[in-house]
Amino acid sequence: MSVLTISFTQQIEEALRNNHFLPEDFTITTKDYTGYVRLTIVYNYMPEFTFYSNIFKEEEKFTADFIPGRITKLAKKKDLDSYHFFESIQEWLENAYKEMNKIPIARKVREQEDLLKSFQEKIQSMDEAGERHFTKEEGQELCERLEKLEEYLRESINERTDNENKQIKEISALHSEIDTLKTQLEVLSRKNWFLSLSTRMYNWYKTNPLLARQLAGFTREMLPQEAKDVVSQEALDQLLLPPDSGSGSSANQ
Repeated sequence: MSVLTISFTQQIEEALRNNHFLPEDFTITTKDYTGYVRLTIVYNYMPEFTFYSNIFKEEEKFTADFIPGRITKLAKKKDLDSYHFFESIQEWLENAYKEMNKIPIARKVREQEDLLKSFQEKIQSMDEAGERHFTKEEGQELCERLEKLEEYLRESINERTDNENKQIKEISALHSEIDTLKTQLEVLSRKNWFLSLSTRMYNWYKTNPLLARQLAGFTREMLPQEAKDVVSQEALDQLLLPPDSGSGSSANQ
């Protein structure tokens, strides 16, 4: 049985009601201690989202510890009056809703990062041919392909946004990435250069997932033969293509 008054308990329940939550979404419990009451509010569907408060008996003062916080997972507040106590509940609810919206995105990012790691492990498994550097002719051919890729991505940026400042910023960043890859052709081994390329391809995909199939095609084109022996088209598709886009050969470039 709660040691809080019915009136105050109802105030807490109303504080738990907003556009996204109902009081019935939560379990409210109290425990009586000498000098204070320990209040615990748990979000039923994600019990890690919890609000704790010590409600002091002799003066209207409160603490508030809640997960998630705005910046850190656990937020801690003390010496609150009644107004700021209820304000803390509202802050907790806002944080919880924002966090729930981010969880599927974060899970997808983790899955894609795991795929990138697996993909790059395949590149790492290349035999001693992967340790060789590109010949002058090979480097020139890859430079031309990189320029073709830059032109293609630049056009996609212009089509994707009408914001001129954003276009300039993205195109400048793209040009820097392509220049880096060109420079690395003379420095890195075949294996390490393709590791660098795969990381950038993955980041370009995250910027514009609609280009996934074309990026997979460009990536496959740039693979040295020894890399093609260990990296299948299926592996590229898993890395760059959305799960619902299906498999199959990439677009001709």
